[in-house]
Amino acid sequence: MRIDGKFVDAEGNRPVLLYLLRRCYGLIYRLLSSSEPVSEELMPIANKLSTVKKCLNEVLKYGGPFSPRDLYPYQLALHQIDSMRKDGKFVGVDGTIPEGQGIVMAHLNECHELLEMLKQRMDEGDEDEDYDEDVYTFESGSDDEEDRA
Repeated sequence: MRIDGKFVDAEGNRPVLLYLLRRCYGLIYRLLSSSEPVSEELMPIANKLSTVKKCLNEVLKYGGPFSPRDLYPYQLALHQIDSMRKDGKFVGVDGTIPEGQGIVMAHLNECHELLEMLKQRMDEGDEDEDYDEDVYTFESGSDDEEDRA
């Protein structure tokens, strides 16, 4: 139902589906966490995802103007976790599939949704800005980096 990564209704408006979808993921996560334990092998992954999720929620909560560069650490962390899966599952050292796949996958999916929401907000912010403001921001940002070096 997404067009270019965004939900759009028949009239071209952006409904609140992404928010509702995120809430549904949250509810699914809570249900899964109450019914399925996470094995010790998956605890480091679950803890990292929990930290990334908290950080993404804070960024989403406080917002502000940010760039793709600001979201890169979160994308990298999620990519690293995604690359640990084999055939869509996290596999233990001995080749078995540890308990807690559902919880970890729900965490991972929720983090991806939060990241998409931030990207959408960033894109919406870009549409509102003038070209001249973008040039000024870029130039002043590069001067700041030179001062730090």
